[in-house]
Amino acid sequence: MVGLLGPDFLFGIAIGQLSSARRSVKADRKLSKGMKWTYRHAFFVDMGGIFLTSPDFPEGFPINAQQFHYLIKHDYIDFPNMDEMHISERNSADTLSRLITMWQVLWFSIAEIQRARTGLPLTTLELTALSYAFVIIITSVCWYRKPAITHPRNVPTKNDKTIDEIRAAIKETTHPNLDLGVWYRTPVDFLSGPRWRIEAHWSYYVRLSEILHIPLVSRRMNSRPWNRFPSDMWLPPDLFYTPYGCFILLWFSASFLIAWNFQFPTEVEQQLWRACSVYCAVFMIYGFVYYVISWYMWKKAIEGNGVPRSRPGPRSVRKAPLNPTTLLSGDQEQAIDTDTVILEARSCPKGPMRVIHRLLAVLGRMRNISIDKDPEMAVPLHVMIPVTITCVVYTFCRLFLYVEDFLSLRTQPIGVYYTVNKFIPFLGD
Repeated sequence: MVGLLGPDFLFGIAIGQLSSARRSVKADRKLSKGMKWTYRHAFFVDMGGIFLTSPDFPEGFPINAQQFHYLIKHDYIDFPNMDEMHISERNSADTLSRLITMWQVLWFSIAEIQRARTGLPLTTLELTALSYAFVIIITSVCWYRKPAITHPRNVPTKNDKTIDEIRAAIKETTHPNLDLGVWYRTPVDFLSGPRWRIEAHWSYYVRLSEILHIPLVSRRMNSRPWNRFPSDMWLPPDLFYTPYGCFILLWFSASFLIAWNFQFPTEVEQQLWRACSVYCAVFMIYGFVYYVISWYMWKKAIEGNGVPRSRPGPRSVRKAPLNPTTLLSGDQEQAIDTDTVILEARSCPKGPMRVIHRLLAVLGRMRNISIDKDPEMAVPLHVMIPVTITCVVYTFCRLFLYVEDFLSLRTQPIGVYYTVNKFIPFLGD
């Protein structure tokens, strides 16, 4: 579904996951004590393939690469033998299916490029498919070493330490501000450091779609602690990959402008296509700038904290059952930042201003709609409002481009029915 919304989103997720794997390989090879540690292993951890188990959490919970690194470095778990976990048991079949898919995409792309080279017209449907194919190829390259998870592998704590004991030891050593009575997602989630804002904002809209009963992306997370990592989690990218990502996204955003002078059934459709294409290109530039700023803020937060900060919270959620359908209730509402304008009805002014104040109150409550009310998942109003508006417009523009891809087929020049050499596209002119 993410790919349908836009392969650019899927590429953003992929490049972040590749960056996290790269960071893990560089950091954990020093701790592996001669054991093999590859990109495939790092991907496996970030996918939730390793569960941390303990006497107080016998079923375990997933840990990501950052948490894995910390626990290894501080001797809370032994470095696992990844070869014994047989994580490559399904990779042969997966690799074959990926290669077949990539070959089909590549063959289609070559054929369409040949059509353009020989002067044959393209349809908007072919142009859309070609632009998607380009991004999908790059995304597949980013995920080339990403394995499939048949089932998670358990890694126990050393000396049968409980998670509570580990958290207490961490508080005494590296995280003095850790509140031992509070955690979100998993008991060691705080080891991931400051939350990247892109992930918080993406999670906000995923949660909003669940509340509206139109889940468009990942399955709803109902377990406490988490029993998996959503496949659409956004991870911070490396600066190393940023220029390449910029080029790919700018090319994709501008690709729909190629159809500026294509033949359309009506002039209205042509003008609408042009307007939507321009907006998609501008939105992509706006999104990229926002992406870079969020990365800079995350990097500054990481470098500015010699000791990674612990995430605060109003109360313990470790044993408290949560109702995933509840938007706000009692103590959970206190987790929302108090700088939000939330007014009681009795204090609201009369007349039209009363409506405005009530609207602000609703928006204030909507700042944090995460199930466990993690304070770092709150979205400021000055971000939520413009991002929501621009994303809604982008969605409608993207939807129009999809619909027009098929509507425009009713009137096309005769050249679209000509084909290039079906065996070797660049021969047979």
